[in-house]
Amino acid sequence: MEPSPPQISSFLFDTHFHIDADEDHTALFERARAAGVKHLLVAATTFEDAGMTQRVVAPERDVVTTVGVHPHEARSVTEGYDAFRELAQHPKVVAIGEIGLDYHYDHSPRDKQRQVFAGFLALAVELQLPAIVHCREAFEDCIAILADSLPSGHPFEVHSFTGTPAEAEIVLGMGGMLSFNGMVTFKRADNIRETLRVVPLERLLLETDAPFLAPVPYRGKRNEPALIPFIAATVADVLGRDVEHIAATTTRNGLDFFGLRSATAEG
Repeated sequence: MEPSPPQISSFLFDTHFHIDADEDHTALFERARAAGVKHLLVAATTFEDAGMTQRVVAPERDVVTTVGVHPHEARSVTEGYDAFRELAQHPKVVAIGEIGLDYHYDHSPRDKQRQVFAGFLALAVELQLPAIVHCREAFEDCIAILADSLPSGHPFEVHSFTGTPAEAEIVLGMGGMLSFNGMVTFKRADNIRETLRVVPLERLLLETDAPFLAPVPYRGKRNEPALIPFIAATVADVLGRDVEHIAATTTRNGLDFFGLRSATAEG
Protein backbone atom coordinates (compact mmCIF):
# COMPACT_ATOMS: atom_id res chain seq x y z
CA MET A 1 0.00 0.00 0.00
CA GLU A 2 1.32 3.44 -0.95
CA PRO A 3 1.84 5.80 2.00
CA SER A 4 -0.72 8.52 2.59
CA PRO A 5 0.37 12.17 2.68
CA PRO A 6 0.98 13.67 6.12
CA GLN A 7 -2.17 15.10 7.67
CA ILE A 8 -1.92 18.89 7.77
CA SER A 9 -4.90 20.95 8.87
CA SER A 10 -3.66 24.23 7.36
CA PHE A 11 -4.38 24.60 3.67
CA LEU A 12 -1.51 24.27 1.20
CA PHE A 13 -0.77 26.09 -2.07
CA ASP A 14 0.95 24.23 -4.92
CA THR A 15 2.36 27.30 -6.65
CA HIS A 16 3.72 25.51 -9.73
CA PHE A 17 2.70 22.39 -11.60
CA HIS A 18 1.84 21.33 -15.14
CA ILE A 19 -1.02 19.39 -16.71
CA ASP A 20 -1.53 17.40 -19.89
CA ALA A 21 -4.51 18.08 -22.10
CA ASP A 22 -5.74 14.49 -22.00
CA GLU A 23 -5.55 13.73 -18.26
CA ASP A 24 -8.49 13.70 -15.86
CA HIS A 25 -8.19 17.20 -14.45
CA THR A 26 -11.27 16.93 -12.25
CA ALA A 27 -9.84 13.89 -10.48
CA LEU A 28 -6.44 15.58 -10.16
CA PHE A 29 -7.97 18.60 -8.44
CA GLU A 30 -10.18 16.44 -6.24
CA ARG A 31 -7.18 14.43 -5.00
CA ALA A 32 -5.33 17.65 -4.26
CA ARG A 33 -8.19 19.11 -2.27
CA ALA A 34 -8.64 15.88 -0.35
CA ALA A 35 -4.98 16.20 0.68
CA GLY A 36 -5.52 19.77 1.91
CA VAL A 37 -4.15 21.51 -1.18
CA LYS A 38 -6.78 24.20 -1.62
CA HIS A 39 -4.89 26.64 -3.84
CA LEU A 40 -3.29 25.57 -7.12
CA LEU A 41 -1.38 27.29 -9.92
CA VAL A 42 -0.98 25.59 -13.30
CA ALA A 43 2.09 26.99 -15.05
CA ALA A 44 1.99 27.35 -18.82
CA THR A 45 5.02 26.59 -20.99
CA THR A 46 3.88 27.51 -24.53
CA PHE A 47 1.20 29.59 -26.24
CA GLU A 48 -0.88 26.49 -26.92
CA ASP A 49 -0.38 25.25 -23.37
CA ALA A 50 -1.62 28.57 -21.97
CA GLY A 51 -4.83 28.33 -23.96
CA MET A 52 -5.40 24.78 -22.79
CA THR A 53 -4.78 25.57 -19.14
CA GLN A 54 -7.16 28.52 -19.28
CA ARG A 55 -9.94 26.27 -20.51
CA VAL A 56 -9.23 23.74 -17.77
CA VAL A 57 -9.00 26.16 -14.84
CA ALA A 58 -11.83 28.50 -15.87
CA PRO A 59 -14.57 26.64 -13.94
CA GLU A 60 -12.34 25.64 -11.01
CA ARG A 61 -12.38 27.53 -7.72
CA ASP A 62 -8.97 28.50 -6.28
CA VAL A 63 -7.11 27.29 -9.39
CA VAL A 64 -5.19 29.89 -11.39
CA THR A 65 -2.73 29.89 -14.27
CA THR A 66 -0.06 31.81 -16.15
CA VAL A 67 1.10 32.89 -19.60
CA GLY A 68 4.66 32.24 -20.70
CA VAL A 69 7.11 30.19 -22.74
CA HIS A 70 9.59 27.80 -21.16
CA PRO A 71 13.19 28.43 -22.28
CA HIS A 72 13.18 25.04 -24.01
CA GLU A 73 10.52 26.44 -26.35
CA ALA A 74 11.96 29.94 -26.77
CA ARG A 75 12.64 29.28 -30.44
CA SER A 76 8.86 29.10 -31.00
CA VAL A 77 8.43 32.82 -30.24
CA THR A 78 8.71 34.38 -33.68
CA GLU A 79 5.99 37.02 -33.89
CA GLY A 80 6.36 39.14 -30.78
CA TYR A 81 4.19 39.20 -27.70
CA ASP A 82 0.82 40.58 -28.80
CA ALA A 83 -0.86 37.17 -28.73
CA PHE A 84 0.53 36.48 -25.25
CA ARG A 85 -0.61 39.92 -24.09
CA GLU A 86 -4.13 39.05 -25.20
CA LEU A 87 -4.00 35.65 -23.46
CA ALA A 88 -2.87 37.35 -20.28
CA GLN A 89 -6.15 39.27 -20.06
CA HIS A 90 -7.91 36.10 -18.92
CA PRO A 91 -9.18 36.58 -15.34
CA LYS A 92 -7.46 33.42 -14.15
CA VAL A 93 -3.98 34.57 -15.26
CA VAL A 94 -1.98 35.76 -12.26
CA ALA A 95 1.63 35.69 -13.51
CA ILE A 96 3.97 35.67 -16.48
CA GLY A 97 5.84 32.39 -16.61
CA GLU A 98 7.33 29.96 -16.77
CA ILE A 99 10.08 31.96 -18.43
CA GLY A 100 13.84 32.07 -18.08
CA LEU A 101 17.02 30.32 -19.17
CA ASP A 102 18.08 26.68 -19.37
CA TYR A 103 21.69 26.10 -20.38
CA HIS A 104 21.64 22.43 -19.34
CA TYR A 105 19.77 21.16 -22.38
CA ASP A 106 20.00 24.14 -24.76
CA HIS A 107 16.86 23.05 -26.60
CA SER A 108 16.69 26.64 -27.86
CA PRO A 109 19.74 28.75 -28.77
CA ARG A 110 21.02 30.71 -25.80
CA ASP A 111 20.76 34.08 -27.51
CA LYS A 112 17.12 33.33 -28.35
CA GLN A 113 16.47 32.25 -24.76
CA ARG A 114 17.87 35.55 -23.48
CA GLN A 115 15.86 37.57 -25.98
CA VAL A 116 12.58 35.83 -25.12
CA PHE A 117 13.23 35.99 -21.38
CA ALA A 118 13.76 39.75 -21.56
CA GLY A 119 10.69 40.13 -23.77
CA PHE A 120 8.43 38.34 -21.32
CA LEU A 121 9.85 40.27 -18.38
CA ALA A 122 8.94 43.46 -20.23
CA LEU A 123 5.42 42.07 -20.64
CA ALA A 124 5.27 41.29 -16.91
CA VAL A 125 6.21 44.89 -16.13
CA GLU A 126 3.70 46.27 -18.62
CA LEU A 127 0.87 44.17 -17.21
CA GLN A 128 2.04 44.52 -13.60
CA LEU A 129 2.13 40.77 -13.10
CA PRO A 130 4.73 38.78 -11.12
CA ALA A 131 7.26 36.72 -13.06
CA ILE A 132 7.94 33.00 -12.55
CA VAL A 133 11.55 32.29 -13.50
CA HIS A 134 13.16 29.03 -14.59
CA CYS A 135 16.95 29.18 -14.15
CA ARG A 136 19.13 26.14 -14.77
CA GLU A 137 22.91 26.41 -15.12
CA ALA A 138 22.46 30.03 -16.20
CA PHE A 139 22.45 31.95 -12.93
CA GLU A 140 24.67 34.87 -13.90
CA ASP A 141 22.74 35.56 -17.10
CA CYS A 142 19.37 35.14 -15.34
CA ILE A 143 20.32 37.66 -12.67
CA ALA A 144 21.72 40.13 -15.20
CA ILE A 145 18.56 40.02 -17.30
CA LEU A 146 16.33 40.33 -14.23
CA ALA A 147 18.34 43.32 -13.05
CA ASP A 148 18.13 44.99 -16.46
CA SER A 149 14.47 44.22 -17.07
CA LEU A 150 12.61 44.60 -13.78
CA PRO A 151 12.21 47.85 -11.87
CA SER A 152 13.03 47.69 -8.19
CA GLY A 153 10.28 46.00 -6.26
CA HIS A 154 8.66 44.20 -9.17
CA PRO A 155 7.67 40.74 -7.87
CA PHE A 156 9.46 37.68 -9.20
CA GLU A 157 10.27 34.20 -8.01
CA VAL A 158 12.83 31.62 -9.02
CA HIS A 159 10.94 28.36 -9.03
CA SER A 160 12.37 24.90 -8.38
CA PHE A 161 15.38 26.54 -6.78
CA THR A 162 18.56 24.46 -6.65
CA GLY A 163 21.15 27.20 -6.34
CA THR A 164 23.74 27.73 -3.63
CA PRO A 165 23.12 29.70 -0.44
CA ALA A 166 25.14 32.56 -1.94
CA GLU A 167 22.94 32.54 -5.05
CA ALA A 168 19.84 32.46 -2.88
CA GLU A 169 21.10 35.53 -1.05
CA ILE A 170 21.49 37.35 -4.37
CA VAL A 171 17.89 36.58 -5.36
CA LEU A 172 16.66 37.58 -1.92
CA GLY A 173 18.67 40.78 -2.11
CA MET A 174 16.83 41.65 -5.32
CA GLY A 175 13.50 41.14 -3.56
CA GLY A 176 12.75 37.76 -5.15
CA MET A 177 10.92 34.76 -3.75
CA LEU A 178 12.33 31.23 -3.80
CA SER A 179 10.25 28.10 -4.39
CA PHE A 180 11.21 24.56 -3.41
CA ASN A 181 9.79 21.26 -4.63
CA GLY A 182 10.17 17.52 -4.12
CA MET A 183 13.93 17.61 -4.62
CA VAL A 184 14.20 18.83 -1.03
CA THR A 185 13.17 15.31 0.03
CA PHE A 186 15.80 13.49 -2.04
CA LYS A 187 18.42 11.61 -0.02
CA ARG A 188 21.40 13.20 -1.78
CA ALA A 189 19.97 16.73 -1.94
CA ASP A 190 21.87 18.10 1.08
CA ASN A 191 22.85 21.09 -1.06
CA ILE A 192 19.20 22.06 -1.54
CA ARG A 193 18.44 21.64 2.14
CA GLU A 194 21.47 23.79 2.98
CA THR A 195 20.15 26.54 0.73
CA LEU A 196 16.63 26.24 2.14
CA ARG A 197 17.97 27.14 5.59
CA VAL A 198 19.01 30.65 4.46
CA VAL A 199 15.56 31.55 3.09
CA PRO A 200 13.37 33.65 5.40
CA LEU A 201 9.94 32.09 5.84
CA GLU A 202 8.25 35.16 4.38
CA ARG A 203 10.13 34.64 1.09
CA LEU A 204 9.41 30.90 0.75
CA LEU A 205 6.99 29.16 -1.63
CA LEU A 206 6.22 25.48 -2.11
CA GLU A 207 5.53 23.66 -5.37
CA THR A 208 5.46 20.18 -6.85
CA ASP A 209 6.50 21.00 -10.45
CA ALA A 210 4.29 18.00 -11.27
CA PRO A 211 4.23 15.72 -13.13
CA PHE A 212 8.00 15.76 -12.52
CA LEU A 213 10.14 15.35 -9.39
CA ALA A 214 7.79 13.41 -7.14
CA PRO A 215 8.90 13.62 -3.50
CA VAL A 216 10.08 10.69 -1.43
CA PRO A 217 8.44 8.16 -0.91
CA TYR A 218 7.00 8.54 -4.43
CA ARG A 219 10.25 9.40 -6.19
CA GLY A 220 10.33 8.01 -9.72
CA LYS A 221 6.55 7.98 -10.02
CA ARG A 222 4.26 10.55 -11.59
CA ASN A 223 4.00 13.61 -9.39
CA GLU A 224 0.83 15.60 -8.63
CA PRO A 225 -0.30 18.38 -6.29
CA ALA A 226 -1.76 15.93 -3.77
CA LEU A 227 1.83 15.01 -2.80
CA ILE A 228 2.86 18.48 -1.66
CA PRO A 229 2.23 17.62 2.02
CA PHE A 230 5.36 15.43 1.85
CA ILE A 231 7.32 18.48 0.71
CA ALA A 232 5.86 20.67 3.44
CA ALA A 233 6.71 18.09 6.08
CA THR A 234 10.34 17.84 4.92
CA VAL A 235 10.70 21.64 4.77
CA ALA A 236 9.35 21.86 8.31
CA ASP A 237 11.82 19.21 9.48
CA VAL A 238 14.78 20.92 7.80
CA LEU A 239 13.87 24.30 9.29
CA GLY A 240 12.93 22.91 12.69
CA ARG A 241 9.45 24.44 12.46
CA ASP A 242 5.94 23.15 12.97
CA VAL A 243 4.50 21.83 9.71
CA GLU A 244 1.23 23.68 10.31
CA HIS A 245 3.18 26.93 10.48
CA ILE A 246 5.08 26.12 7.29
CA ALA A 247 1.83 25.27 5.47
CA ALA A 248 -0.01 28.37 6.62
CA THR A 249 2.93 30.71 5.99
CA THR A 250 3.82 29.45 2.52
CA THR A 251 0.16 29.51 1.49
CA ARG A 252 -0.18 33.09 2.69
CA ASN A 253 3.04 33.97 0.85
CA GLY A 254 1.64 32.51 -2.36
CA LEU A 255 -1.67 34.31 -2.04
CA ASP A 256 0.11 37.61 -1.46
CA PHE A 257 2.68 37.08 -4.22
CA PHE A 258 0.07 36.25 -6.86
CA GLY A 259 -2.31 38.98 -5.74
CA LEU A 260 -4.98 36.59 -4.50
CA ARG A 261 -5.68 38.60 -1.39
CA SER A 262 -9.42 38.00 -1.57
CA ALA A 263 -8.67 34.37 -0.69
CA THR A 264 -7.30 33.27 2.67
CA ALA A 265 -5.15 30.41 3.85
CA GLU A 266 -7.87 29.49 6.28
CA GLY A 267 -10.50 28.96 3.61
